[in-house]
Amino acid sequence: MLFLQPVYYAPDMTLKPTQLLAVYILPLLLYSCATTKPLAPAKTAADVPKLIQPVSNIDVPVTVDLKTYFVQAENSVPTKYSDNQQPCEGLRYFYTFTRTPFTITGSNNIVNLKFVGSYGFNASYCAKCSSMFGSGPQCVVPVVSAQCGMGGEPPRRMEISYQTTIAVLPDYHLKSKTILYPAPRPIDRCNVFMGNIDVTDRLIQYISGPLNDLGKQVDDKIAAYNIKPIIDQIWKNIASETKVGDVGYVSINPESVRLSNFSLSGSQLTFSVGLSAKPVVTTVSNPPPAKPVPNLTAYAPAKGFNVYLDLLENYDHLTKLVNKQVVGQSADVAGKQFIVDNTKIWGSGSQIVMQIDFKGSSTGTIYLVGTPTYNSTTHELSFPDLTFDLQTKAWMLKAAKWMFNAKITEMIRQRATYNFTSFIADSRKRIQSEMSRDMGNGVHTDVNIRDLDIQAIYPTEEKLIVRTLSNGQIKVKVVM
Repeated sequence: MLFLQPVYYAPDMTLKPTQLLAVYILPLLLYSCATTKPLAPAKTAADVPKLIQPVSNIDVPVTVDLKTYFVQAENSVPTKYSDNQQPCEGLRYFYTFTRTPFTITGSNNIVNLKFVGSYGFNASYCAKCSSMFGSGPQCVVPVVSAQCGMGGEPPRRMEISYQTTIAVLPDYHLKSKTILYPAPRPIDRCNVFMGNIDVTDRLIQYISGPLNDLGKQVDDKIAAYNIKPIIDQIWKNIASETKVGDVGYVSINPESVRLSNFSLSGSQLTFSVGLSAKPVVTTVSNPPPAKPVPNLTAYAPAKGFNVYLDLLENYDHLTKLVNKQVVGQSADVAGKQFIVDNTKIWGSGSQIVMQIDFKGSSTGTIYLVGTPTYNSTTHELSFPDLTFDLQTKAWMLKAAKWMFNAKITEMIRQRATYNFTSFIADSRKRIQSEMSRDMGNGVHTDVNIRDLDIQAIYPTEEKLIVRTLSNGQIKVKVVM
C-alpha cells in the first residue's frame, strides 16, 4: 500500500491554476497505481454435450420364497392316514401313519422335500378260507397274527422324500414335476412276514397312493404361481422415473427382458431378470411413457449396468477448498510483494474465472481464466493453462506492470487444485443409498455401485458439471 504525504503551503504562497490542479490530481494518480481493479470477464454460456447413454445389460437377481406354497400343499392333505382291511383269506391289516412337516432343501432347479412318518399296524393272515359251513367264508386253517408299533410298542419311523423339478413356461407361470424319490425308507423296520409277505413293504404300497396325492398337490400349488406380477412390478418400478438427490431424475428405460434358469437354496427360489436398457438422466422431471412388459428373449448373462450421470459441484464449495490452499501465498516480483487475500470462482464459457483479491505492495483485484483438467489417476482437478484475463492484462500494462509476471500465475496454478477422491466416494455412497429402496408389493432394490469414474468436467455459470460413468449391480429382493 502506498501512503501519500500531505503537502502544506505557506499562506503567502500563491498557486497558479495549473499548479492547483496538480495538487488534486497527483494523489488520484498515485492511488490508481496502488490499487488494481480491472473489469471482470464477461459471462458467456457454453453448450454442454448431451448425455449419450450406452445400452446397459442389467441382471436383476430375484429371490422368491416358495415356502408358503409348499406349506399350502402340505396343509391341503391330511397329516394322519389309517386304513382297515379284513378279508377272510390273505392279509388282514389295520395301520396308522402320521407324518411330520416338510423339511425343504434344494439346489439348481430341484427342490427336495422330506419328512419322517410314524407308523404302526396289526395284521393277521389266513392261508385258506371256505364257505362249506354255510355261514359265509371262514378261515379253515390257524390264523397267524402280529403287531408292530401299536399297543404298548413305540411307533416305528419311515423317511419319505420327494423331488420337485421347477421350470418356467412362456406365459410366466411355473411348472413342476414332483415324484417320490428316493423310495420310502423305513428307519425302524417291522420285521414281520406273513405268508411270504413283508408287512412293512406292503404297508409302503398302501400309503404310496396318498403320498403321491401329496406330490400332486405340490405341483398344483406351484403351477398356480404366476411369476408375471413380479416381472411387471420390477419392470414398472425400474421403468419409472426416480429422483436421485440433487443429481436429477433417472429413468432406466428398459427395452427387453429375459429370464435365467432357476436355482434353489432351501425354499428360496432365485433367478435373474435380464434387462437391456438405455438409462437417461435429466435435470427436470420428464417421466417416460409406460411400456408393457415385452415377451421373453433368450437369456444371456450380464455384468451389470453402465450409466452416465452428471453430478453438480457448487462453486462456493470449490472456492472454499481453493482458498484453503491459495490464501496467504505470496510472490516477490521486481522487489514488490504480491499476497493472495481471497479468491472466488465461477464459470464462463468452457473455462472458469478465478477472482483474486490481493494485498502486499498494492491492493486490488485481478482475474485469471483457465480450463478445468481432470487427472483420472490422481482424481485431481487443476487448471494448467491458468493465466491473466485479457482485461486484467490491459490494466496491468497501464497501472501495475510489475504484476504481469509468470511467478504470480505459476504460484496460483500450482496451488489452485481440487482432489475429487472424497467427492467420488460421497457421490457413490449417496447415489447407492438413494437408489436402494422399497418399491412396494414386497419388492426391495439394493443397488451396488462398484465404480464411479469422472469422464469430463464442464463449467457452467452457476455450477461445475461433473460427468461420471458408473457401473454396478442391482439386486432385487422379492418376498411373495
